[in-house]
Amino acid sequence: MLSQAILEKLLAYSDEEIDALNGKVNIDRSIYLDEETIDARKILDEGALIGVRKHTRFMSYPAHKHNYIELMYVYSGTMTTTIDDHDIHLKTGQLLLVNQAIEHSIAPSGENDIIFNFIIKQEMLSFLSSVMGNEYKLNDFIFHSLYSSENIGEYLIFDLEKNDLVTSYVEAIITHLYEPTLNNKIELKLLMGLLMSELMNHPEAIQSYTKSTYDKVLLSTIYKYITLNYNSASLSELSEMVHMKDYQLSKFIKKMTGTTFIQLLKDMRFKKAIELLEYSSYSIERIINEVGYENKSYFYKTFKKQYHMTPMAYKKKQEVEHESL
Repeated sequence: MLSQAILEKLLAYSDEEIDALNGKVNIDRSIYLDEETIDARKILDEGALIGVRKHTRFMSYPAHKHNYIELMYVYSGTMTTTIDDHDIHLKTGQLLLVNQAIEHSIAPSGENDIIFNFIIKQEMLSFLSSVMGNEYKLNDFIFHSLYSSENIGEYLIFDLEKNDLVTSYVEAIITHLYEPTLNNKIELKLLMGLLMSELMNHPEAIQSYTKSTYDKVLLSTIYKYITLNYNSASLSELSEMVHMKDYQLSKFIKKMTGTTFIQLLKDMRFKKAIELLEYSSYSIERIINEVGYENKSYFYKTFKKQYHMTPMAYKKKQEVEHESL
C-alpha cells in the first residue's frame, strides 16, 4: 500500500500538467534521438538499466518510438494507446509491455488516470534471462518475444490486475521513485527483476501481438494450453484445438522450440511440482497426482535424475532454507 504522502504527490499537478491544462502543450524534444525515437540515454542516469516515470496527464503523445522496452502500468483509471491503428484500452492494474522501435501514440489521460512508464534497456532483460536460466522453454519464448531483433514491433498485454505480488512490486518501485533509499539503484534493479519474473509466471494472462502473426500466435496458444492444463494435457487434445494433425503439430513445436511436446509438458509439470514442494504442505503422493503423473516410480526416477535428490530430500532442504531466513 502506498503511503498517504505518495498518494498526494500522485494526484498533485506537475508543471507539465499545469501547462497542458492551460493549453500550453509542448513536447520535450530534447529527449529524442531523432524526429520520432526517444533515446534511453537522455532520460536514464548514466549506467542505469531501468527507470520509472509518472505519465503526464491531460496531453496527447503523438506517434513515437523508443530505443528501449517500455512497460506501462495503470495504477488507477484507464489508458488508451494506439499501435498500428489499433486502439488498446487498459484499465486499472493492467500492464502493456511495448518492444523497442514500435510506433505508438497515447491519448490524453484524465485527472484520476495515474499511469507509470517503466523504461527498460535491452541489457536488463538479457541480464534477467541469464539469471533465470533456460530450464523452462516458456521463459525463453517470452524473453525472445521481448528483446530479439527478429521481433521488433511486438507488444504484450498482462491481465494481472488481481495479482497481489505484481501490485506489491509495482508499488515498491513507485515508492523508490518518490522516496529513494541509499541503495536505490540496486533495489530498483532487484524489484524490476522480481516484477518481470512474476509476469513470466503467468503466460495464461498474457496477450501477445506481433506483425509476424500466425506462428507466434500458435506458439503462444501451445504454451498457454500446457500452462493451464499441465496435469491432463495431451498432444491429441491440443491438435484438435488448433486444427492440426498430431504429426504436423509435433513438427511445428520441434521447429519453433527445438524440443518436443512431451518435453515441454514435462518441464511445466516439474516446475509446478517444485512450487508445491516449496510452498505447500501436500504429501509427495498428492503432488505427483496434482501435476498429472500416474506412474509414481517414473516421477521419482526422473526427478532424481534432474535434481540429483529425491522429492522428499528436496522438500526437506527447502524447509531448512526457509527456516534459516
